[in-house]
Amino acid sequence: MKKTQKILGLPIISISDGMEVGKVKSIIINADRGAIDYIVVDSGIQIFSARVIPTEDILGIGEYALTIENEDVITDISKIPSAIQLLQNDIRVKGTKVLTKKGSLIGEIGDIYVDENDGCKITGLEFIADITQKQIRLIPRDSVITFGKNLTVVTEDIESKLLDTPSQLGSSDGAFESEKKNIFDIEGQQSTQDTVPPAETDIFGEAAGNDLAGMLDEAAVTVSETAEPETTADATIIPEAADQPESDSRDDASVLFEQRQRQYLKGRYATRTITDSEGNVIISEGMQIDDAVIDEAKKKGRLVELVMNNRA
Repeated sequence: MKKTQKILGLPIISISDGMEVGKVKSIIINADRGAIDYIVVDSGIQIFSARVIPTEDILGIGEYALTIENEDVITDISKIPSAIQLLQNDIRVKGTKVLTKKGSLIGEIGDIYVDENDGCKITGLEFIADITQKQIRLIPRDSVITFGKNLTVVTEDIESKLLDTPSQLGSSDGAFESEKKNIFDIEGQQSTQDTVPPAETDIFGEAAGNDLAGMLDEAAVTVSETAEPETTADATIIPEAADQPESDSRDDASVLFEQRQRQYLKGRYATRTITDSEGNVIISEGMQIDDAVIDEAKKKGRLVELVMNNRA
């Protein structure tokens, strides 16, 4: 079991050649699974499209390094719609306020504990009641109902469930899923057992229709339906043919995905200065994004970077 602070900055080692291929820059959390799905790689040089490692491809996370089989498991995030969606959901957990099921704000979250031997699932959270608190206590995973963008919702009896040491933490996914399922059922939302995860909701159960998470859901599903054939060691798996010609299907998916990106980006503000390969500024930090900026970013191959670096 490890705190995420101990994972960030670790060298990433390819065991096939014993070479360091980068460092852990950040993590991408899947709120529905309550786990880290991707590790963002810092290669030590400036890059214009983030590269990630699915946690399922990680061999181990030790005290001195994170190990992978080889560099082939590192993928450009632009090729993984689900990773882009999770990144834009921006579920960080650390620093979020802690809200009880009945609506009381009781503190905030410090660091996160994950089980590196079980799919990097979150096992516990540091609970900080206030700045005068001498000892940081721990919220067990089975007391968390929802990992939200700004709030972590916990069970009403949380005070009696707080732990004192990491060794007391354990995984109890069943209790978590049951509790979260009840919340969604009460509010009339989809169950977390559905094939497609429910749209992100605020604390009153209202759909956050303008959030990028919901905006990208449809595009991600459409793109996945028209994805390239998956190659395995034994055979090439060909997706089921659609009624329309393959080229038309791919074009439609591409257009839909771009429309969703454009809809999301317009009116937001860049959180960093984005330049093209020759150093020409496409948009400066703090400037508002409009159609002209989106068109230029697309033309220069910087659209993914623009999607990754903006705020409302």
